[in-house]
Amino acid sequence: MKYTVFSSGSAGNCSVLKTNELNILIDAGISKKQIEEGLLGVGLSLNDIDYLFITHEHIDHIKSFSALIKLPKLKIVTSKGTLKWITDYARNHNKVKDLENISYKLQTNMIIELERIEDTIMYPDLELNSLKVTFLPLFHDCNEPLGFLFEEDNKKLCYITDTGYVHSDLMPIIYNCDAYVLESNHDPELLMASDRPYYTKLRIIGDHGHISNEDSMYLLSRSIGDKTNLVMHAHVSQECNLNFLIEGKRKEVFKQYNVNAENIDFVILGLAPTKEYLI
Repeated sequence: MKYTVFSSGSAGNCSVLKTNELNILIDAGISKKQIEEGLLGVGLSLNDIDYLFITHEHIDHIKSFSALIKLPKLKIVTSKGTLKWITDYARNHNKVKDLENISYKLQTNMIIELERIEDTIMYPDLELNSLKVTFLPLFHDCNEPLGFLFEEDNKKLCYITDTGYVHSDLMPIIYNCDAYVLESNHDPELLMASDRPYYTKLRIIGDHGHISNEDSMYLLSRSIGDKTNLVMHAHVSQECNLNFLIEGKRKEVFKQYNVNAENIDFVILGLAPTKEYLI
């Protein structure tokens, strides 16, 4: 697998995963032009994209949904709750073309609408040629957010952003992945000292908000293993976080829990595209 991030943060989220046989876009929270430019940088075009995986319905994840759903071969993968919100929004705002395209893709089995396994928080796995996808239920202030665990050729990429916490049932599933894209959204002191409204601060630090630096590093300390070689700190707040705070908290927490990370490449994501990483 090869993975490239085009943008990560509250201004927009979008990345691409190349597998042996498929090209997958994860979220579309930037403009169509930005997506096209990002794809060009890795030798692809929109016509090469097989699937769009949508984590949830916030605008920084679906900004270009209306443009992309027009693509005739593009398939959509998202939760039932997220698709319902997108459809209801289109109906309430008279977005007729979106409704027509959603209806067509549903009728032609080009939308995979995920539903939880009865009496559990989990979803059925999905196999797409040589790629296996495990869906990770997350906790954010939206309908039904998801993270993803992609596995191919005995390599695993774990993708988790936009969640207030990670459920304990997921810990065995996400242990010892080769690569992690994990939210490290804010420093709580910077957040509380910011000019943001108090209700926004409470939302961010709540169970359905965003993961702080410390929570993210604790989660990593319990997850990374001897296979892990890449960690991307994702969805970093532009206003309430700083790179040196992320790095400092990582060193502090890893020292506290005796984590050896000398063979791991750490990347702090932002709004600029990254290089292409081999997973």
